[in-house]
Amino acid sequence: MTDQWEPGDEPLVLHVIPTPLARGAQREARALADELDAPGRRAHRVLCLFDGPAEVEVDLTLGLADGDRPGTGYNWRAVPRLRRALDRLDPVCVVAHGGEPLKYLVPALLGHRRPLAYYAIGTYGASGGRRAQVALWRQLLTRVDAVAAEGDEVAEECTTLLGVPAARVTMTPNGRDPAVFHPRSGGRPDDLPVVVFVGALTEGKRPDRFVEAVAALRSRGSRFRAVLIGDGALRAELEGPALDAGIELLGSRSDVAELLGRADVMVFPSRPRGEGMPGVLIEGGLSALPIVATDVPGVRTVIEDGTTGFVVDPEDLDGMVAGLARLVDDVGLRRTMGDAARARCTERFSIAAVGALWLRLLTPLLPPGTGAPD
Repeated sequence: MTDQWEPGDEPLVLHVIPTPLARGAQREARALADELDAPGRRAHRVLCLFDGPAEVEVDLTLGLADGDRPGTGYNWRAVPRLRRALDRLDPVCVVAHGGEPLKYLVPALLGHRRPLAYYAIGTYGASGGRRAQVALWRQLLTRVDAVAAEGDEVAEECTTLLGVPAARVTMTPNGRDPAVFHPRSGGRPDDLPVVVFVGALTEGKRPDRFVEAVAALRSRGSRFRAVLIGDGALRAELEGPALDAGIELLGSRSDVAELLGRADVMVFPSRPRGEGMPGVLIEGGLSALPIVATDVPGVRTVIEDGTTGFVVDPEDLDGMVAGLARLVDDVGLRRTMGDAARARCTERFSIAAVGALWLRLLTPLLPPGTGAPD
């Protein structure tokens, strides 16, 4: 194991992520550890199971090289290595950020009564999982002391489908830093509005529906720029239709926050499967973007329909185009909604607000004297 931290006198809360890739759960784990760290009281550190492009700063890594395919298969070598790391570091509490770390932490903690918290990310039942898979996750979750569910739908599924006692489940939403995601300094110009999609180019995120919506809006005569940020398996088949619709394909970018600050409207066309509380909606809201989104888990928690954006049925393309048209054609409406989105997300989904919820969740799991700072 390689790391940038050595165990000392302060009790350690260890946040475990699958890879250092800049995905939502990994970025949030880093931001949360930094937010919760209270010098002189408690040390929060991030441990990474598998290596990958160093897009998120981690404090410790197991040095395993299977990080480019998280969620597929099972690397049994990780369990004894993780167990040795836990024995050496002796954390007072461990947090599994997502199901991938959980399936390694549970066997690695066998025989140790170390408190384990689980951050439940995304819904499971809607994915069509087999009965055996559900049974496996129900068994894993019997070892968990507290569940932070990123959305109301996730919390309900944890209790109804996965059998976690309701007293152990707390709705703990995604959090983002308003200092990182914010509107462009000086406001937005009055030239062509920029409509943006941010996400993986996969069937679940439906970038093809974004292309359809843009093409339909252009056929109405609306004038705007359209930008698609992300990469994935559908890129090749999207390139032709996106070019025909006048969409700029930017690929995977490290400057998403800056790009959102330059945009005017976000489109979120996802299917329900697997969503919990999409962090990109919070990033868009903090960037003062009104959002047209499909009605999938977590969306109505972030977006107030008619006030900070429009929520439409996942199969209602006409409704999506209509909402998008209203925002593209009415600069006053999109600015009013964008300002409301920024205020709502700052109040409810800033990393400081979410950090306070995590403190309340973790404090009962920690030894006396290592709770929230005064």
